[in-house]
Amino acid sequence: MEPTPPDTDADVRQAVRDILHDWVDPSPEATERFLAAVRPSFTGYGTGPGDYYASREALRAMVLREHAGMSHPFTLEVPWTTVHRLHETAAVAVGEIAVTIDLGNETVLERPRFTFALVRRDGRWLLVHFHFSVPDVMQHEGDTMDDLLTERTRQLEQEVARRTAELHQSLADLRAAQAQLVQQEKMASLGALTAGIAHEIKNPLNFVTNFAGLSQELIDELDAETDPDERDALLADLRLNVAKIGQHGRRADGIVRSMMDHARSGSGQRRAVDLNALVREYTGHAAHAARVLHPTVGVAPRLDLGAEVGEVEMVPQEIGRVLVNLVGNALDAVRQRRQAGEPGYLPTVTVATRRTDGAVEVRVADNGTGMPAAVRDRVFEPFFTTKPTGEGTGLGLSLSHDIVVQGHRGSLAVESAEGEGTAFVMTLPAPA
Repeated sequence: MEPTPPDTDADVRQAVRDILHDWVDPSPEATERFLAAVRPSFTGYGTGPGDYYASREALRAMVLREHAGMSHPFTLEVPWTTVHRLHETAAVAVGEIAVTIDLGNETVLERPRFTFALVRRDGRWLLVHFHFSVPDVMQHEGDTMDDLLTERTRQLEQEVARRTAELHQSLADLRAAQAQLVQQEKMASLGALTAGIAHEIKNPLNFVTNFAGLSQELIDELDAETDPDERDALLADLRLNVAKIGQHGRRADGIVRSMMDHARSGSGQRRAVDLNALVREYTGHAAHAARVLHPTVGVAPRLDLGAEVGEVEMVPQEIGRVLVNLVGNALDAVRQRRQAGEPGYLPTVTVATRRTDGAVEVRVADNGTGMPAAVRDRVFEPFFTTKPTGEGTGLGLSLSHDIVVQGHRGSLAVESAEGEGTAFVMTLPAPA
């Protein structure tokens, strides 16, 4: 009776590893060791159709063909093997082979599965049957393992090419969507500016229209008046009206010229700008825009402008866009808290400037709803917004951050506590 080794399972595993390594070793000595570990009445199934071996000699022909077809260096490991004992002298081993093939510019890892049936004769385990399979690959009849791996590599390359094309398309779609959202955010900013500017222009135009109408009435009265003193009085009123028309026409012209100056500055050219004047102007635009959108919940921002701030090198239209965004957000925050009906709540938005060592600081603070920590940590992320769908793109603060940090080498920070308010602090370099 065949003696049982101390650890039969370990002995079977070692025999399986030895058989596999001798199988792929192209040296004549290894080939003979492999065939000596195969019982003469052997059968086996490979990974392709008709890949059947009914004798040890048929297996020898297959192994030699495999050796002749090995065109790439590789290493072989056996990550795991499970042994099922059928008898003291019979076992089935099921496992996986890890074959790493060096293709020159890349490596490919294949993981064929195997089932070995073994019997123990004369103190050693002999292979009596095997069955191999490779996931997701069908081997053609007569192919070698190298042919199988080449086909698998081709399939992997096709899959990589397909996924790369899908990735490029996804990236193109993402860029298009991002560009659309950026444009939407720019248009929203432009809309806020337009609302403020329209409010500014409307006042002088109303004066021009009213004084022009009064002047027409005075002319009609002048035509009908014969008394010299009355005619002189009418002429005096008419001259005053004409002067008022000229005054308010120049005011409207100044606003238009200011718009044109800002449009020209949008080309990215920097110039020295009176920061306090810029803050006053764009804070007014944001406040006017808020009143247009929410006429019943108007809040006038309070200005606290440092006299020592002076001029700062910047692209004024870009920094103006940042101010419109920050002030607009502050006004939204206090409006939301006010609409909640909190007793005794007085909404406050303050825009302050001051000079620091080598820089100037613009602080936009509100006593609105504030932010929880989770929102505060993500507030500058692109596409992140807490506003309802359709009311925000999630790009306003992200673009503002890019304008200040990347475009002006400054910083934009947020301080906020939920239920207490928020302050955004913009710092721009301004050497003394």
